[in-house]
Amino acid sequence: MPGDAPTEPGEEIFLPFPVPRESLTDGTHFRSTWLTASQAALRERGHGDRYAALLAPEHKEKILSIVAGLWLPMDVARAHYTACDKLDLPTNELVDIGMGAARRANATVLSIAFRLARNAGVNPWTILAQIQRIWDRTSKGGGVAVWKLGPKEARVEVVGYPLAYLRYNRTTFRGIVLAVVELFCKKMYVHEIPKLCTRRTLGFRLSWA
Repeated sequence: MPGDAPTEPGEEIFLPFPVPRESLTDGTHFRSTWLTASQAALRERGHGDRYAALLAPEHKEKILSIVAGLWLPMDVARAHYTACDKLDLPTNELVDIGMGAARRANATVLSIAFRLARNAGVNPWTILAQIQRIWDRTSKGGGVAVWKLGPKEARVEVVGYPLAYLRYNRTTFRGIVLAVVELFCKKMYVHEIPKLCTRRTLGFRLSWA
């Protein structure tokens, strides 16, 4: 069955993986919107020139000329995020970059979240139920599942994400989740689950008030 991963005592599956975990394939293409949002954030913070200098020469021209809304091969996205990772920015700045990227992406990949947030009676579970749909606008391949740990606590796991091993991606992903889910509550907390973070997987614990 989809989402047949085991749960811990007291947990329940809220949103299963779209197919069994072991059947999830790695993403092959990535949405350029996230790259352009990342580039804008780096330029605003004065990192643009150093980032450009760190890009692999074979991808540099293409990456610096991309526009939002396209599907890019994963090796192009990897080249962008490898350069970002080499900047070795502090954790708090990376979380802020992720939050800013989420706001810039609201008209395309995150339009579902921003539209739902305008409705009365919504809460974080409202958007967590849609997280696979959002992922499908981000990556061709991979999947997301959500576990309910308590009334205001959840675990989110991403499988088949070839960029998960990069610290830049793990940390800015925290900021993206924070910015999106915080639209549906007063205060949001997101923490990495280290044992669930591998070369192709991510895991986060969410809680809110």
